[in-house]
Amino acid sequence: MTVCQLWALVGFAAGLLVAGAVAVHSRFERRRLINESERMAFHDALTELPNRLLFLDRAGVAFSQARRAGSSVAVVFLDLDRFKLVNDSLGHAAGDAMLRNVAERLREHLRGGDTVSRFGGDEFTVLLPSLAHPDDVVKIASKILEVLRQPVAIGDRQIVITASIGISMFPADGNDPETLLRNADAAMYRAKERGGNAFQMYTRALNEHALKKLELESRLRRAVAGEEFVLYYQPRLDMETKRVVAFEALLRWNDPERGLIMPRDFIAAAETSGLILPIGEWVFRAACAQGKLWQEQGCGVVISVNLSPRQFHRHDLAVTIKAALRSAGLEPKYLELEVEEATVMASAEGSLRILTDLKALGVRVMITGFGAGYSSISYLRRFPIDGLKLDRSFSDSDKRSLATAALGMARALNLKVVGENVETQETADFFRSQFCDDIQGFLVSAALPPQECGSFMRFSVN
Repeated sequence: MTVCQLWALVGFAAGLLVAGAVAVHSRFERRRLINESERMAFHDALTELPNRLLFLDRAGVAFSQARRAGSSVAVVFLDLDRFKLVNDSLGHAAGDAMLRNVAERLREHLRGGDTVSRFGGDEFTVLLPSLAHPDDVVKIASKILEVLRQPVAIGDRQIVITASIGISMFPADGNDPETLLRNADAAMYRAKERGGNAFQMYTRALNEHALKKLELESRLRRAVAGEEFVLYYQPRLDMETKRVVAFEALLRWNDPERGLIMPRDFIAAAETSGLILPIGEWVFRAACAQGKLWQEQGCGVVISVNLSPRQFHRHDLAVTIKAALRSAGLEPKYLELEVEEATVMASAEGSLRILTDLKALGVRVMITGFGAGYSSISYLRRFPIDGLKLDRSFSDSDKRSLATAALGMARALNLKVVGENVETQETADFFRSQFCDDIQGFLVSAALPPQECGSFMRFSVN
């Protein structure tokens, strides 16, 4: 092959390579242009959030999944309050910066499966799928309002902006995305008419329920800050000596406006809001202080305190209890902790570690509501506990054999057994026939304020 032929062959090969490279580049460029077109078609240019088309598509998918799962989906319509003032006073560039900031805040503080979108102007929507209960949206809406209230830095200014939020629920308020959006929009305008910086549910009944729940949580927060709680004490009687050996501390909320409120009316809200933790810390301090006071008066009785599920699984529970004991100067043996069987059995291995830590403090531990989960009997040998509390339902004929078995095992393991919620002499007689150690309930006494416990003190053992 001559030099000229060789150069010709090289030139031909190079041409093929160039043509191939151009073709490959063209394919990538076409794909990039297609992807960019799709992105522009389904996303907002300013915030890069999904737009109305993509929101409606995802809403349809979420509704289909909710029908199969039997769950709820919330459609949230959000409009910024007095946003026009930002544009008019600071210019559209500042307004655009505000909108991008709002978009980023919503993205950061919502769940991974939620969809945040912008329809245009200062209107945003949020799709909240897979809600186990309509109440769940109340907490999320409150969180959105709180997040948006934080100041935004625009240039050298700190701008605070609020929002009006409307909420509709699938399937309660409609079966298709357009209807849910329309209803959420209507609810949003009701929130705006009331001054903004608030949310409104589309369904009146749900809205009233949501507002009541939010009001209750708000009042509870004030109650925690003002320590508006008191403890009543229900005596526990030794069946052999007929002496009071313990008092169970029972929480009451002494609301300045509504008077004494029973736990059934606020504990659920305290648990779901997380307020049960500071309330629980107060209970520990108050109960330990009362126990120490009675000791100083010559009456050394055990003070029993209930632990909620959220308290029991808190990592610093032992530290909190130790601090309360030290602050009051109460010996650990005079403090008893009560934990529901269902709470312990929810994670038996984890509970074993927690119970071990508590026992290391020197406090007493009782399992209450025993018998609700029969599998727990096999754990009695492993759990470091001091005793069991049986409900009065164990005196029913269909449960007496179970009560007899539980009492027999408890005696074999040297555990104390207490019959609680004892209201009739028949129930007390049954527990006595089974050699139950203590009883507690209205038959003995209702829960009393500490100043009225003196009549029982002469029966207490020192």
